[in-house]
Amino acid sequence: MRVGERLRDVRVRPECLRPFLHFRRGRYTRNLIYREPRFEVVVNCWDEGTASPIHDHDGQECWFSIQAGHFLLENFPLLAGGRRAGPAVLGRPSVEGPVGPGHVDFRGEPDAIHRVSVLSGPGVSLHVYAAPVEQCLVFDARRQRCEWHRLSYYSVFGRPVKPPRPAELSERR
Repeated sequence: MRVGERLRDVRVRPECLRPFLHFRRGRYTRNLIYREPRFEVVVNCWDEGTASPIHDHDGQECWFSIQAGHFLLENFPLLAGGRRAGPAVLGRPSVEGPVGPGHVDFRGEPDAIHRVSVLSGPGVSLHVYAAPVEQCLVFDARRQRCEWHRLSYYSVFGRPVKPPRPAELSERR
């Protein structure tokens, strides 16, 4: 059975996720639940009104299931460049939303570039990556450029690891 089919309508009991839920005002946090070379499971905690930057997943497939909150999903076609740092031209995004608990999304080639925004929250999304994602390309649509960003976790196995760096992927909408 495929990952997306398994995640469809999965609602993890809040008490099971509680040790991994770490919210931060004005940001979203990435909280590692499980990791091995073949995949990782991360729960993202979103303050209301926050959004990810426009980004890819460095060639990895990503499935995520919304557990709480309502989100807007913007999926961007890549028109030119954007396979490495430098010039990148994105097309007009297709927009899904608002979507809420039980919704499952998949990002993989060729439709890997997206932005996730929480409309009402707090929001919680459960992510499964086909392999751990160490870095991703972040896109600046206005400047038509992209650059590599290293990813970090706010918490690992329920314990905060350090204050997040300013470069951590999160922005206010």
